[in-house]
Amino acid sequence: MYNDHKRYALFIGRWQPFHNGHKHLIDDALSKGENVCVGIRDTEISEQNPYTLEQRSEMIRRVYGDKVKITVIPDITSINIGRKVGYAVNRVDPPEHIGKISGTNVRAGKDNNVPPEVAEYIALMRTTLWLTGLPNSGKTTLSKKLKEELDNRGFKTVYLDSEDVRGKLNSDLGFSLKDREENLRRASHVSRLFNDNGNLVIASFASPTDKLRNEVKNIIGNFKLIYVKCSLKTCEERDTNGMYRKAKLGEIKDFTGISSPFEEPGETDIVVDTECNTVEECAREILTRIGVYKMRNIYI
Repeated sequence: MYNDHKRYALFIGRWQPFHNGHKHLIDDALSKGENVCVGIRDTEISEQNPYTLEQRSEMIRRVYGDKVKITVIPDITSINIGRKVGYAVNRVDPPEHIGKISGTNVRAGKDNNVPPEVAEYIALMRTTLWLTGLPNSGKTTLSKKLKEELDNRGFKTVYLDSEDVRGKLNSDLGFSLKDREENLRRASHVSRLFNDNGNLVIASFASPTDKLRNEVKNIIGNFKLIYVKCSLKTCEERDTNGMYRKAKLGEIKDFTGISSPFEEPGETDIVVDTECNTVEECAREILTRIGVYKMRNIYI
């Protein structure tokens, strides 16, 4: 498997997810000075196998870093593949006490018997990254870049764009304060539903006041507020559709930043400045802050 001429203790499994039972076995091998290789079975995604190869690899790497090797193997469909392993197990004297961990219960959230690094990562998979900022501050461009980068790292992502949501879900709403609140309330519940089904959501909404942002956070729960900072002057210069000009002429009512106020967030999880940094630099900052920028390819 590897060309380093070393012997490895090989652990093969689905790791759906990687839990403390798995960790105990690998810790035991490492404590004896053994080289460890973890084989991840390439199982099809299902209710019993919800995590991708990249996600399972990252769970293990978050716990062990470079202490173990990770490789991907075809899914095991024949008992003959594991026959020698089974014979070896039969020759081992079992301990007096055997700890029981149910992978089904862990996946269902009924059992928190997973390493803290894995629990944190699973929570991230079900987070909403909520981008707030002035119109033309770069929220949409940055959101699309984040989705691309997160998709490449094995996340199941959903992008909610304010214009799409307004056009397809909330076309009955205007831009009064009451309608803005209702627009964000609906979008927040949609985000929460996607999160609950194992998706990381990237949402791009002006959400112009702290009151509205806090209401969004209270609905979603697992939520990170990202302020896409950019001066009003630069946003106006970027406006190829002339929306700011029309708002100043009174042709558009309740336009955020002109005839409707935008409050800079009082508390944020992450701030990126699109006026001074490229979209790639801003995306890198966000990915670094949420701890996934250095995720590597699973194929060694």
